[in-house]
Amino acid sequence: MDNGNKKVQKFFDITAVMVVFMAVKFVVYYYLIEWSVYSFVYTVISIAITLGLYYSLGNSRMKHKKLIFGLVYIGFSIFMFADVMYFNYYNQTVSIEQFWQLGNVAKVPESFVATLIPLSVFILLDIPIVLHKFGKMAKECTHIDEIKPRAGTVRVAAVIVLLLIAAMNPLKNPGIAKITRDEFFINHINDIIINTVGKLANEDLSRDEVLRIVQANTTSGVAHDLSGIAKGRNVIIIQIEAMQNFVIGRSYNGVELTPNLNRLISSESLYFDNFYTNVGKGNTADAEFSMLNSLYPGTDRECYTLYETNTFRGLPWLLKKEGYSTTAFHGYDGSFWNRENAYPYQGIDEFYSIEDLNDDDIIGLGISDKSVFRQAADILEKKDGKFFSFLVTLTNHHPYNMDEALCEVPVKEEDEGSKFASYIQTVRYTDDAIGQFIEDLKEKGLYDNSIIVMYGDHHGLNKDMDDNDIYMTRFLGKEYRYEDMFNIPLIINIPRSGINRTVSTVGGQIDILPTLANLLGIELDKRYICGQDIVNVEEGLVAFSAYIEDGSFITDGAIYEMSREQIYENGRAWEPGSGRELDARDYVRYYERTAALKEASRQLLKQNMIPAL
Repeated sequence: MDNGNKKVQKFFDITAVMVVFMAVKFVVYYYLIEWSVYSFVYTVISIAITLGLYYSLGNSRMKHKKLIFGLVYIGFSIFMFADVMYFNYYNQTVSIEQFWQLGNVAKVPESFVATLIPLSVFILLDIPIVLHKFGKMAKECTHIDEIKPRAGTVRVAAVIVLLLIAAMNPLKNPGIAKITRDEFFINHINDIIINTVGKLANEDLSRDEVLRIVQANTTSGVAHDLSGIAKGRNVIIIQIEAMQNFVIGRSYNGVELTPNLNRLISSESLYFDNFYTNVGKGNTADAEFSMLNSLYPGTDRECYTLYETNTFRGLPWLLKKEGYSTTAFHGYDGSFWNRENAYPYQGIDEFYSIEDLNDDDIIGLGISDKSVFRQAADILEKKDGKFFSFLVTLTNHHPYNMDEALCEVPVKEEDEGSKFASYIQTVRYTDDAIGQFIEDLKEKGLYDNSIIVMYGDHHGLNKDMDDNDIYMTRFLGKEYRYEDMFNIPLIINIPRSGINRTVSTVGGQIDILPTLANLLGIELDKRYICGQDIVNVEEGLVAFSAYIEDGSFITDGAIYEMSREQIYENGRAWEPGSGRELDARDYVRYYERTAALKEASRQLLKQNMIPAL
């Protein structure tokens, strides 16, 4: 074999070694982000694209090509790792928009570590090996006469053009749409196009068109039941971290999980048992934003950052117009989710965070719920006149770490060491904290003249993480599905009202403002409201944006899951509870309605259309 043939052989030997390592990398990646029969195809496409990059750089006469390749390879390896982490929690791959949220992720390191999948480390382990092999390949390439740089450049350019066409999918081919959604490179090229050129190309709707959409897709209610029953009362709202509805009214190993919430439900309260989270990528912050304003949060980032300085006419502003003072409490950093900057624009005048409160009792992420509630009660007692108080709990925050001495629920042997077991311990603690807070309000003479609203912000046990589906299916005695995961409690306690009712109409955080406005007897400009009063409507509807594909929704008697390629006909519908399959075509009008309302919310926020009160 002559010297030229030996170099060709060596070049291809080096390439073969790299293909093996890349194959392992991409197989692990696709396995961790939902393996399917198509994953082998995606693996081949991804390896071919990567080899194209190796080939073009290795055969070029570009200076610093080793450095360029190294940075690119490390970059997309980190992006793959981020995809896996994000998919493990959100059931979706990461968008470039979410990289702006890294600051918030860094503030919850325990939650970040808890989502780490050991197998995902293989995505990073090949980096030094592949970089070393690339150096050898580049050296061999420059001495192989058969390889023509100009022809290689043309081929690479052709591949890039094909990738762009596939990412944009101009003919909306379903097969290409699936590849666009799931193959690593094409997926992220598509994401970049959507978040750059796509946003520039999107035309804004006129104010009249947006208001028409809102009016056409919301209902005014069929009655005015309970209107004004809480008029003039103090308004206390408690957003309960990671509180799911399955714990309500249940016991575990002989211990009642939420005795205090159960007592409130059985007394003078409205209890909404078919209530769901409608958060976006801002999780807790999105829950409170949607509750305060009756708008759907964005699907890219948290609204408190994107629309910090917009004008709003949400619940705090409405109550200020009625003479209320407005206060918020949270036991962590005021900068978390940009609350300290956003709250004034939400109409909240005083914000007490960890910087302003006594932090001598820390559990998990921040000040314990019992301490925050105790300090809040002391502050509220000194208020003159009517007040609105918004409290966000924290102890029940993922990953649910709490000292064993504080745990009150004996764990069964079969559940020991599980996230499920840790979760029910912190749920019980937060329930105790709420019970003590209610007693403090009574002792300080604040309870009888208040309306107290309690709701969960989002799920606590992701069905696709930590084997939660196994533990939850055993606990519930049925398959743990999305309707269980997204189902959160809403309890509206109205002392001295004589009202005790369970409302089973589907609702979500977007519906709290119009429901409360009716109970408080407050006039509401419904042109800027995308939710509905679920005490007085005949049919409920809530759209989902996170943890399940955008376009999914739940209505009375049906839940619909959008397909990953965003084709309605490829999605599925089923009956909540029984899981009985339904014909998705029967529910397309609900999809169209939720899509219209989400677009209206986006336009209202993007164009800052809401006028000040």
